[in-house]
Amino acid sequence: MATGKDLGTAAPLRLEHFPSLRNVPFRDQAISAWRVMHQMSSSRQDVFELDPQPAYFAMIYMQQVKHCDLLADGSARPARIYERGNVCFVDLSEGAAIRLMGAIDGIALVIPFALIGEMSDRFPTLPIRPRPRRNSPDPVLHKLGLALLPFLAGDLESSSPAVRHILAALAVQLVCEQRTFH
Repeated sequence: MATGKDLGTAAPLRLEHFPSLRNVPFRDQAISAWRVMHQMSSSRQDVFELDPQPAYFAMIYMQQVKHCDLLADGSARPARIYERGNVCFVDLSEGAAIRLMGAIDGIALVIPFALIGEMSDRFPTLPIRPRPRRNSPDPVLHKLGLALLPFLAGDLESSSPAVRHILAALAVQLVCEQRTFH
């Protein structure tokens, strides 16, 4: 995976740089969420990196952002604009990295593969079929992300039962084939 050092930028951004919370919505596996807000200086392009792990990563964009995906060989895909309310959902088996071309404001989620199994056990008739997607509008995920914001900001207690329900709903919306769009 390309790093910030490889690209002549500042040290790469990592999830641990941002406010977070963890909760177990089903049985044993936890979902982690982060409030990713970063302003850039106009003189550089920051790289945001995710380590390989047996999990999916989702970013719910709370404001428009422009970035490009960085490939393992160091090359980059063309830059794209991700609109407010759009979502990316990717497999982290090999990690991931993006180069930011402006400020980012979003909610990041890491959903372990094992949690998908827990969902299948708990809801055997639910059509669970995780499908990676990039830059897809999803108003339901956006609204669930908005509901999570006060917990990530520390305005509400992150141990509230509401967090568990919001994270469970986010997971279901992300990985089920028949998602709800209202």
